[in-house]
Amino acid sequence: MAPAAYDMRNGSGEIKTKKQSMADLKLRRLNELNLRLKEDLDRPRVKVSEAAMSLITYTNNTRDYMVPSIWGQ
Repeated sequence: MAPAAYDMRNGSGEIKTKKQSMADLKLRRLNELNLRLKEDLDRPRVKVSEAAMSLITYTNNTRDYMVPSIWGQ
């Protein structure tokens, strides 16, 4: 007797288990994404105006020796 070309399934229980495991996987991924987004939302923020003012203050108060403004004097 030749082997069957296709395997027979054991009813629809196997299909339901596979669908359930896929749904569980999708739910787990969505929960992980939701957690990462909540952590991102809780991260402390700095306003752009404050960051820009801090950068301007730093550049005005810090001397850069690579800028040739005083070279040749």
